[in-house]
Amino acid sequence: MIGGMDRSLLWRIGFALSLIAAMALLGITSSVVIAEKVRGAATAINHAGTLRYSTYDASTAMLRPPGADSEAQRREIERAVDRFEKHYSGHHLSRMVPASASHPARLAYEEIGGIWEADVRPMLLSAIGRTLDAGAYAQMREVIDDFVQRVDRMVFLLEQRTEAQVQVLRIAQGTGLLLTLLIIFFTVWFLRRDVVHPLQDLLAGAQAMRTGDFSRRIRHTGDDELGQLGGAFNLMAQDLSRSYDELEQRVQDKTRALEHSNRALELMYRSLSHLHDGTLSRANYTETLREMEKLLGFGSGSLCLLESDGRKGFRLADSGHEPGFIGPLCQRHSCADCVGMTHGKLHLGAKSKEAGGRILSIPLFDGAEVLALLQMEVPNGVAPEPWQWQLVEAIARHLGIAIASQRRAIQSRRLALLEERTAIARELHDSLAQALSYLKIQVTRVHAASTSKDTAEVDAALRELRDGLNAAYRQLRELLTTFRIGIDAAGLSSALEETVAGITARGLQYVELDNKLADGELGVNEEVHVLHIIREALCNVQRHAHATRARVTLDWTPDQRVCVAIVDNGIGLPGETGKADHYGLSIMLERAAQLNGDLDIGAAPEGGTQVRLLFRPVALTEPKGDVRPIAEEVS
Repeated sequence: MIGGMDRSLLWRIGFALSLIAAMALLGITSSVVIAEKVRGAATAINHAGTLRYSTYDASTAMLRPPGADSEAQRREIERAVDRFEKHYSGHHLSRMVPASASHPARLAYEEIGGIWEADVRPMLLSAIGRTLDAGAYAQMREVIDDFVQRVDRMVFLLEQRTEAQVQVLRIAQGTGLLLTLLIIFFTVWFLRRDVVHPLQDLLAGAQAMRTGDFSRRIRHTGDDELGQLGGAFNLMAQDLSRSYDELEQRVQDKTRALEHSNRALELMYRSLSHLHDGTLSRANYTETLREMEKLLGFGSGSLCLLESDGRKGFRLADSGHEPGFIGPLCQRHSCADCVGMTHGKLHLGAKSKEAGGRILSIPLFDGAEVLALLQMEVPNGVAPEPWQWQLVEAIARHLGIAIASQRRAIQSRRLALLEERTAIARELHDSLAQALSYLKIQVTRVHAASTSKDTAEVDAALRELRDGLNAAYRQLRELLTTFRIGIDAAGLSSALEETVAGITARGLQYVELDNKLADGELGVNEEVHVLHIIREALCNVQRHAHATRARVTLDWTPDQRVCVAIVDNGIGLPGETGKADHYGLSIMLERAAQLNGDLDIGAAPEGGTQVRLLFRPVALTEPKGDVRPIAEEVS
């Protein structure tokens, strides 16, 4: 067996490659090990150098001239001490110090720490608040210079250790490279003799066979793999002529299959381009039917759109080329007959009366509902092949998806319009309608007071009536402004920015907006209520708080509730703010109640007033998997 392995090209090549891989692995392993040892050495040496800087920085701070700020000196010395201790005990420096207790670098590191704790640090801290004379400073400076020399020695030892490790890496990589080059040289010599020359002979034989010369034979027919390949090549040359005829037949079969596949792909591409271009119309469906008629070789096609019960429908499109084309496909007065004839699946029905062909009926589904019916005329003598059946079913599925998507788009537009009207009605009821009700009550008071000739009561009612009219007019203007701003496709963020810009333009110096909510996280009604509460709060800040700054924050709380906060730096809350008849406050409270939230108005921690709204969005209160239609939410 050993002799057989020696004759195997794979074994010999594998052995040579294994040697090369072993050399490479050895070099990589040594590089990784040593690189891991020296990783962070530069940073550690920099940190060790920082120890010197921190020590000198602290010694410089000890020189406090008479009359200097002792507090500044204390901060500077403490900062230098903290920086020294941070770098000394940091992992960058400590991990590069050898773990061996007898190593010179470890001894130097521990010696520096001991001197720092015993002498240098107490000396530096004791100098705080003192004015040192020249003698005392010289004595302290001598201690510091000696300490810095010890730090320099530790840095030198660390550098020496790192350089020694790098030198070991150079030796290991140089040795591995030399051995690898020797192995590569012998491998190339072996490959040229036992692989390249036999392969050239095989290549010459293959080129001769490509030109039709089957008499060429391979000379190398030894016991190795290429020799066995040469013998097999010689046998193949004998059988190749017999295989030519079979190959030509297979090529013809594959060509026909590819033609069918190309026609199917072309039809699918064209139909999808018609059905998914974003502007579906009768012309799109008609063009799809004509493409099917052309590429499938079928007759006229018709697409009928059905109602949900399947009893009535209308012709959506057909592939007739005349304006009044009806064709032989729709001969029944009830659409239910056509749907029932298919039994819910593709069906090749009876012959049509006019053209003499058969009718292929394909129902189009949206889930379990039959949306439409696709019918195509199959000429006499034409039997649809399996690929045609599959292609028709695939196009029918895309037609069903396109029709269903179009229906959903129409329904979404209707629901969006309903939602917008409902929101407008709610806003009118929440603001202007209540104000008008209040004015109606005041008119009744005026009428009653005028009857009783109570002048004071009439004047009071007229003042309240005037205030109510002003408030109603203000609410109307703000409501119109809100609807002009709107929460359009740009979302709540854009509406908030416009609101803040409007408030700033009307007198408030600076309003900071911090919105951490993404567009779409709140429902439409929730966005409207939040926007109105923020507008009302900012208007109150502008009119009553005498503030120069305000901050609006929208964020999530840890318990998954939305927190809206409006904080100003104004004069704070007056005593009557909490009265139940305060109109702006009542509106904000009503909107908070509609959000099932809590509205709190109080003093801000840093002065001024804070309006805080907490509520849980409807999307988080609904059960998972319970998807409600938009119309239900609007109602």
